[in-house]
Amino acid sequence: MGLRKCPRCELNYIRDDEKYCNVCKREMKGEPDAEEATMLCIECGENPAVKGSELCAICLREARRQEKLSDLPEDMRAASDLSLTSVALDEIEVPLPADGEIPESELDEIDKELGEDDADELSDEDESEDA
Repeated sequence: MGLRKCPRCELNYIRDDEKYCNVCKREMKGEPDAEEATMLCIECGENPAVKGSELCAICLREARRQEKLSDLPEDMRAASDLSLTSVALDEIEVPLPADGEIPESELDEIDKELGEDDADELSDEDESEDA
């Protein structure tokens, strides 16, 4: 039982009792190659396309979302289109609470989270500064 090259493709080796290699048999039957069967998404070109579609799951979901947005009335569409702009952290204004605005119960929780040792150290420093 020796091996010889396939007479059709001359690439693959077959046994002496076989006519063609498995690759050539599949091609002659018209079956697609396993690599050809998985198509890539035509939109992003990175992910495999969903069966029965030319788009991957992510692009398909985005296309459906865009379709739903186009069906909305004009006034609602403007409200749903939020554009994100880059803002530096120092440009964001954060209102600081005035003295007495933080409820006493929240102050207690903050002290617990920071630890009572930290609070004692702070009070010791305040006393030494006052003297």
